[in-house]
Amino acid sequence: VFAMLGVSVPRTADAQYYAGSRAKGGVKTGDLVFFQTYEQGPSHVGIYLGNGKFVHASSHGVMVSSLSDSYWSVRYLGAKRVIARR
Repeated sequence: VFAMLGVSVPRTADAQYYAGSRAKGGVKTGDLVFFQTYEQGPSHVGIYLGNGKFVHASSHGVMVSSLSDSYWSVRYLGAKRVIARR
């Protein structure tokens, strides 16, 4: 999605987490949301859609999930904002 907009982001969730800026003013549409899943630190990432929902890749394909789902809420690490540099 970011590449389609001409924005370069690192490939892995942990690299994206450390490359992004803290989402000041709370999470906003388009922010990256990070989760600790199978290993310590950021290991899964999605794009925030608004209204508590985010889109992400899963073993079942691309899905929309809720940040308040029991699985995701306990694994949530925070949101980062990626800003295009021109």
